[in-house]
Amino acid sequence: MTLLVQCEFRVKRSDNEPEFIRLVRALASAAASEPGTLRYQWFATQRPGHYSILEEYVDADAAETHNGNVGALLVELFSVAELVSVSLYGELNKYLRDWVTGRDGVSIHVPLKG
Repeated sequence: MTLLVQCEFRVKRSDNEPEFIRLVRALASAAASEPGTLRYQWFATQRPGHYSILEEYVDADAAETHNGNVGALLVELFSVAELVSVSLYGELNKYLRDWVTGRDGVSIHVPLKG
């Protein structure tokens, strides 16, 4: 089963927006070559300075691999933007279960069984 991730980010200051855009393009470029990444698409929202992303991976392990591959870019991204919310749809592995523990703004959606 695939893992679908939806995140919303808020750019910390309007003058950070060009750097944020540069970083999300670099992240998308990196994700394009990952075999476990099925979708990685950024969107501008109707609120100024707010952006969202839809990520889809073959499974939670592929999402973990992606985060490992782009760790340095994510550090840069979090210097100019903050994570507003995260929604995860699918089965989580230990890495993601640990990541969401105690984190505000996270919703987990598990598939119905049977």
